[in-house]
Amino acid sequence: MPRAIFVIALAGLMLAGGSAAQAQSDVRAVGDWSMVPQSRDANGDGFIDGDGGVPRARPLGSQPAAKFVGAGNRIAQPFERLIGGSQSWYLNPRGFSVRLNACQSRGGEYQWRIYRGDKQVERTRWRALKPKTCTRTVRLQEGGYRFKLEVRQGVSTEFQWIDATVKDYLFVVLGDSYASGEGNPRNVQAWLDNPDRPFDPYYDDDACNRSTRSGPAQAALALEKSSPKSSVTLIDVSCSGATVNGGVLGPQRSAGQDLSQIQQVQRLIGNRAIDIAVISVGGNDIGFTSILSACALSLDCPLTRATTAPLNRFDNVQQGVQTLTSRLPAAYSRIAACLGGDACELADGTRVPSLKLEPGARVLPLTYPDITRSAIGQPCSYLTISRSDFSWARDTILVPQAPNPYRFTTFGGSTRDLATNAGTLNGQIIGTSRLGWQPVSGIWSGSGDSATGRGVCAGRDAWVFGVTAFSGPFASASFHPNPAGQQFAGRQIARALGVG
Repeated sequence: MPRAIFVIALAGLMLAGGSAAQAQSDVRAVGDWSMVPQSRDANGDGFIDGDGGVPRARPLGSQPAAKFVGAGNRIAQPFERLIGGSQSWYLNPRGFSVRLNACQSRGGEYQWRIYRGDKQVERTRWRALKPKTCTRTVRLQEGGYRFKLEVRQGVSTEFQWIDATVKDYLFVVLGDSYASGEGNPRNVQAWLDNPDRPFDPYYDDDACNRSTRSGPAQAALALEKSSPKSSVTLIDVSCSGATVNGGVLGPQRSAGQDLSQIQQVQRLIGNRAIDIAVISVGGNDIGFTSILSACALSLDCPLTRATTAPLNRFDNVQQGVQTLTSRLPAAYSRIAACLGGDACELADGTRVPSLKLEPGARVLPLTYPDITRSAIGQPCSYLTISRSDFSWARDTILVPQAPNPYRFTTFGGSTRDLATNAGTLNGQIIGTSRLGWQPVSGIWSGSGDSATGRGVCAGRDAWVFGVTAFSGPFASASFHPNPAGQQFAGRQIARALGVG
């Protein structure tokens, strides 16, 4: 070969090699993944939106439209009810939505292979690597996986392995109105802006006055937003007025509930295990409404006879509260047997399977907040309820440990020693730590031990409503946490979960 031809041929080979090297350098596999949220905040307002329909008009107005639209369309819309009032999204037996992202890669096209152990369980088709097509969504069961991203350009291919754990937290809420969000419907601001105007509260479940503005639901959303590598499914069966036997372990027929909350959860989740169970119960068992009515109608209410159940069975309010408080430890033990125990016995004696708990599951009983003190930390005087009666309620029902005996000062100035052998409501809740539960004590301490009182007479500092109405659909919100109180409770629950 003549020298000139050889030089030209050699130069051609060098140029070809450079092109191949250049092509190889243009291929790059950079992948990532995330869980698609189960608890969806469609408009970023800080509250979960579901798929149960939204009022056709005025969802946040004082009187939302009675007709709902959009239910079941698989699109979470702003201000939309939870599905059936109980779950945030779809419990799909095929698994959870996982978004695979190849957008930081370089090349002409890409595909994903998904392995569980040594077995390939899914493979996506090759797809053009473009901004509009660089993500794929697959459904996977919970567990550990290895994702293999392959990117190619011509004959050049590069790949990347990613270890991943698909995790959806099953977050269950049970109990009474302090869990359900009574007092904090979606359109509560319309009432706060004009409390004299007719008001139709918009709850996610009207019979139970259940709202995604409740503290537990806000904590579930905080957990959802805490990591893109996990999601949260909210199952909320809490119901205003619930007691241990009439709600958690038995039907609450006054709210149209034919099944216990335990059975409602079982029907929704089947054999799936619970990661987080939040429960608020006990206040109605010791006569929350009965206490309020007695104190509103009579001075020295602990010494008077209640006119409403359940305390009207006793000689006086103090005796009744202490008797019913003494029954709480056994009641909480019965609930514990239904949350991961060996056998669950309902209120009527029926035995049903216990709800399964994941290893390391958290059961978080909620303490009740202090509703008794003014902004400067002094006992409230509110409508016909005296400071002495508010002090009694705080010091014998809400504080974790009551003095025994408690020295009660009557309206006339005399004193009476009242036995508190059974302890207090919040004391019994904190005592559930013996069951392996983890009480959210900060709800009490943040409102009850603070220099600033947060009670019904605390004005702008209040975390609880006073009397919202004497009749009508929002009257039941009286003496319940307001939006600030529910937000505070949500932060305390989230903090207990490590995301506060």
